Amino acid sequence: MTKRKQTTTFIFEQQLQSDYWDWSDDKKDLFDDWEANKRAIFQEIYDRVKTIDEENPIKIGLIVHDKDVSFGSRLVKPHVHGYIEFKTKRDLNILALSLGLLPQYIEPSGKGRYGKINSKAYLIHAKSPDKYQYEASEVETFDTFDYEQFIAENKEDFAKQSATRKREKSDESLDLVISKVQKGELSYQEVMEDDELAFLFANNQQKFRESFNFFGEREAFLRLKSLERGDYQLTVLYIQGEPDVGKSTLAKEIALKVKAKMNDIGLRGDIYSASSSNPFDNYYGEEILFLDDLREYNLSASDWLKLFDPLNSARMSARYQNKLVIPRLVIMPVYKTPKTFFGEVQAEDLNQFLRRINFLLDISLKHETDDRLYNVSELVKRKAVDFYERKDGSTVVLNFKYEDMFCSDDKEWFVNKLLEDCVYPRILPKKVKDVTND
Repeated sequence: MTKRKQTTTFIFEQQLQSDYWDWSDDKKDLFDDWEANKRAIFQEIYDRVKTIDEENPIKIGLIVHDKDVSFGSRLVKPHVHGYIEFKTKRDLNILALSLGLLPQYIEPSGKGRYGKINSKAYLIHAKSPDKYQYEASEVETFDTFDYEQFIAENKEDFAKQSATRKREKSDESLDLVISKVQKGELSYQEVMEDDELAFLFANNQQKFRESFNFFGEREAFLRLKSLERGDYQLTVLYIQGEPDVGKSTLAKEIALKVKAKMNDIGLRGDIYSASSSNPFDNYYGEEILFLDDLREYNLSASDWLKLFDPLNSARMSARYQNKLVIPRLVIMPVYKTPKTFFGEVQAEDLNQFLRRINFLLDISLKHETDDRLYNVSELVKRKAVDFYERKDGSTVVLNFKYEDMFCSDDKEWFVNKLLEDCVYPRILPKKVKDVTND
């Protein structure tokens, strides 16, 4: 015969969805808008618990957890947590019947004083630093006890236990987190944005950096193989225009649209923004490379050529470890024209740079207005079509030029046409592009 579970103190939790509660239809309707009806839902729970022992006082604490997250950043469905304490022992099954919940959603609290303290503390995660910290004022007790006073009286102990738990949790989760980083399930940005993961990073930086580097190395290696197979074509967009005309803004908008498109077809589409100092130190295999505010001298001539021609699998210079940088798309807003920008790189023929820029975007202001005109031209080969005179007086004969494709003063139309006609056909995997374009 199964032993009946009887004790004085219970805890329970359940989602705020009517299917889980054996209540009358009019009471179930409260869950359709739980935020507006939270007080009424709590009142129904309290009234049901009181029917079990109407002669003696009870203690009850109720709170909605609507900001909990699973590992990473996915929000858990809103649910109610409850603490119930009777004066004498009560049967768990009878409590479940009264609450209208299945017995498996109710647990006897731990024995003794500390079991009760831990159960009450969990209502706001007071001893769980790895979980969202709710305010004590959010707990509804119907004046059966002073929850805020309870927290205040135990605050120091909770802080000590929380710090200990935080260290223990860090040790426990390190291997799991590192594994997720190596698999690409956690990005550098996601780690930095999460308080707990950032804390873990701070105390294990070498392991994290090695794992990010490993993932980036493998991503770049696999993308290089894909490039060699002809699955996609590296594409370089060079955006030129006067200062403050909106080059960087346009570049960011393009990068974000490309990211969204790639996400839609199952690619990561991560964006890497290269800084002017040590541009590739934190490159971890991102597919979209955003080169904002770089000068010609920020990279060596050989690094510029490697960047624009990844079939040359030599590594890019970086401070800690040279990187294999293999993007799908490079976006480069610069106030100089391509031949002026690269014309001062003495070590290489200027044509070697120009032939690697696939599309030239130009932003200009309409005459005596603040309206912008957007134009795109594509690279074509024309022998001795132009020349460039360097500062030292030497002349370079140019064998490449850019021929106009289309222009518009409607930025949204322009960007969409640019992506659909010029970018996506080159950077998306061929088999995916064929499907999406049917």
